[in-house]
Amino acid sequence: MARDLSFWKYKDGSERLEHSKIYEKLSNAEYVEGVAEIPVDLVKAEIEKVYISWEKEDENSYVLGSEVFELMLTNQFIRIDCYGMTEEHMNQMIDVMDKFDCPLYDSTIDVRFDGE
Repeated sequence: MARDLSFWKYKDGSERLEHSKIYEKLSNAEYVEGVAEIPVDLVKAEIEKVYISWEKEDENSYVLGSEVFELMLTNQFIRIDCYGMTEEHMNQMIDVMDKFDCPLYDSTIDVRFDGE
């Protein structure tokens, strides 16, 4: 089963726009006013630390048995496309992004888990 996990962070005091529209723009690598920059190199280093036992197929693709994830990284957005990943491994990714104050957005149900 394929699933994407998407993350971004709002700038302090910025107006919250419709999440699905922000997701669409960020997925197209568009700049979105009011969305903060994410320290992509630090995020990637943390992901590599957490998933150290996974084989890297290329710069942004990781494999462990039948589980695969691919990273889409911009300076405002991280999307992880997951294929056959266990809930435990997806939750690890959510925990990684939580360290960077980037809550999960689930595009399949149009919900952002940021408590707002």
